[in-house]
Amino acid sequence: MEKEKLLKLYKSLFSNEKFKVKEEKRVPVEVGQVRVLFWVPEEYVLVYDVEESGLVHAVPLTIWTDLTTTSLRIRLRSSLDNSQKTLAPLPFYVYLRREVLEQESLPIYIVREDTVEKVLRAVERAPVRTAIKTSWRFIKLVWRRYYDLMIASILYTT
Repeated sequence: MEKEKLLKLYKSLFSNEKFKVKEEKRVPVEVGQVRVLFWVPEEYVLVYDVEESGLVHAVPLTIWTDLTTTSLRIRLRSSLDNSQKTLAPLPFYVYLRREVLEQESLPIYIVREDTVEKVLRAVERAPVRTAIKTSWRFIKLVWRRYYDLMIASILYTT
């Protein structure tokens, strides 16, 4: 599918709706987790650091792999239903409060330390701004989803 159509599809699914995980089902945030955020559409993050203050450092991941500027692809296989998911990092980092991640996401996979390092290297090398307008619009759109939450998380923990 061409990039313009993919972006249009992503935008058609886009909503500010977020779902909460029931308190008894919440799972603590840990380094190496790939977590699915129950937003519409779903977003994913890879946790690479958790500060004592509760600030979580993460890399956003996407199933919309053709729209990102990174070349790395992470293939995850679920041990529950044997389904496979391919994710790609987006070219930026996010900082979120631990409580928010525990309330709005669940871990779906835990990756090895070398995979975390590969993802961080891919993000550092990837262009944020790109000549491909469709990818640039997608990255800006996803960035805006995290922006207010990131600012609030940083201010809350400092």
